[in-house]
Amino acid sequence: MKQISFKNKFGYMMGDVANGLTFGMSAGFLLAFYTDALGITAAAAGTLFLIARLWDAINDPMMGVLTDKMFRKRALKHKNQKVDKFKIYLLKGSWPVIVAAILMFFAPDGLNGTQKLIWAYATYIVWGMTYTFVNIPYGSLAAVMTQDPVERSSLAVARGIGGLIGNILPRLIVPLVLVQFTDELSKGYLIAMILFGVIGLVSYIISYYTVEENIVHQVSDVESTDKDGFVKSIGVLVKNRPFVAVSIASIAMLLGMMVNSAMAVYYFKDNLNALQLMSITGLTGLLPMLILAPIMSKVVKKFGVKRTVATSSLISSIIYGALFLLPSNAILYISVSFMAAIFMTIPHMLVWGMVSDCIDYNQYLCGKRQEGVIYGCYSFVRKMGQAFAGFFAGVGLSLIGYVPNAIQTSQVLWGIKFLTIGLPAFGMFIAFIAYQFIWNLTPEKQKEVVKSINM
Repeated sequence: MKQISFKNKFGYMMGDVANGLTFGMSAGFLLAFYTDALGITAAAAGTLFLIARLWDAINDPMMGVLTDKMFRKRALKHKNQKVDKFKIYLLKGSWPVIVAAILMFFAPDGLNGTQKLIWAYATYIVWGMTYTFVNIPYGSLAAVMTQDPVERSSLAVARGIGGLIGNILPRLIVPLVLVQFTDELSKGYLIAMILFGVIGLVSYIISYYTVEENIVHQVSDVESTDKDGFVKSIGVLVKNRPFVAVSIASIAMLLGMMVNSAMAVYYFKDNLNALQLMSITGLTGLLPMLILAPIMSKVVKKFGVKRTVATSSLISSIIYGALFLLPSNAILYISVSFMAAIFMTIPHMLVWGMVSDCIDYNQYLCGKRQEGVIYGCYSFVRKMGQAFAGFFAGVGLSLIGYVPNAIQTSQVLWGIKFLTIGLPAFGMFIAFIAYQFIWNLTPEKQKEVVKSINM
């Protein structure tokens, strides 16, 4: 089997740089944009996130099915030719998702409260659908680039680096932009999103021209997959223990991570009175990935995926729990959360390679790969975690009594701290339980699976 090159890994990384830029703006700053710039209440914004993400989650498996069906049509049309299944969507989906993201951070003048809410719903849902159109095929790419578990780990690391860069850049740059536009917050958010949109578009194009699909599908395999139907595919996934483990862990981990991301601007602004220092977390958030990237494949090779992700999840949970009990101090938060982030980053980096393992295991169970369906279902699970994270952050702010652009009470400050630090501790502990007791792919079992599906 052809080995993946540095160019392939770099291209795969750039795809998630692009994804991460719009996603990072949404996860880290859209709630604050809605409450402090557009003028929507926190509770209304939280409900919007829940409803829109639930709808978006439904789209993900549908997009997976559509990807498989469209490939079947192209494969039948171009028999005896190599037909790429997923990479074409990097080109087709690049500009729609960028345009939608820019509109999401645009605040039209002269709208009343109801019209603002309608605008927010429309732009957020459209962005979510365009993001699904490009992200589901992109995520499925790893499964057709290689079947080697070590190479998949390296691809997962590359994607993790790309996603982290995409998510960190907004945290690094947006606070500095907002400081310059304190009287025109909406303008500051829009300028930042346009900048990231340009970078994202270029990143998608680079990714398209540098990734390669090396696992070739036979038309007959695709035809049989198409006839089985979506419902039967879901029935097999319920028996897929690695998929169940990854799903539970991802929901819990994303709940903690995304609530932390959404609440960070409030925590630094209100609890720490140091919004300008939030930019430092952009650098400290990038460092764990840079530290781990050169050694992650070696760690997985030595200890196996299960032991690596379970142990790191538990350590991250313990550190976040300790941080919650410590006094609120900017330097203390930055330094201790940095240590927690190192261990949280490990399962976050490796999860995409683990999804590819779930695809192999699914073929081992029923003889069908169905990358699009499985990745779509996994993306559905992630969107559920994101939906509940947005709901928790928005409604949580409302429940604790947050008042926009005002001095907060001690009760509100405690609530902000719990949402920022306490939930990540809880989420990482649930991830540890899932990986330790549900994931059943040992290195020996993984070799058996790969051997079986290639016979």
